[in-house]
Amino acid sequence: MTRRNFFSNLFGSRRGESVFIGIQVAINAFGDEGLRSKVHRMIEESADDETPEEKRRFYKRLVATLVENQHFFEYGYWDVISETDAAEAEFENWVTEIEASIATEEEEMGERVNEMYRFSSAKYYVVITLCLLFEDNRSLDPFFEVVDSIPESEHWTQKTFGRVLAALNYLDFEFCLGDAAFIMPGNEEDGISMEDITGEGWDYLRSLS
Repeated sequence: MTRRNFFSNLFGSRRGESVFIGIQVAINAFGDEGLRSKVHRMIEESADDETPEEKRRFYKRLVATLVENQHFFEYGYWDVISETDAAEAEFENWVTEIEASIATEEEEMGERVNEMYRFSSAKYYVVITLCLLFEDNRSLDPFFEVVDSIPESEHWTQKTFGRVLAALNYLDFEFCLGDAAFIMPGNEEDGISMEDITGEGWDYLRSLS
């Protein structure tokens, strides 16, 4: 399940330097059994042509739901890139790779195990991914104040993921060049097993303390 919106000015004259913000977190779906369906509906019901204010409200609701469940975060990865070419390339890379993964879900999910795609039919985790591309201007200062205050030794903790997610509320979506939010698997019932989330294709994820 995905919602994505690339503003028409992504390659237009308004664009200045760009910043990429990417957050991916694997959540133990059995921690809050209603979380899977709640996030699924939230993303499903969001429109592709939202105004900046509607977009701000969507991410505020989504962030609040995720932060409330941060103690169920078990694996994750986040990154912020402020060099324009690298930021735009990373945004496209995240979106393209995740959409390619979602395209194979029919073969991957369900009760029968096709070992070409997965090792187990267990449904422990859902993975939430947020990809954002913003103009780099002073409106990002409050977000960067939070990110810059996080010691490198604390990058991979549940608390830090909660802080980075909460800092998204400082973003001004008037300056959003593109955004995408994904939940995997893309339905309200399925999940990803421990064997798969710690295996090939997910090996970049860090275990969170």
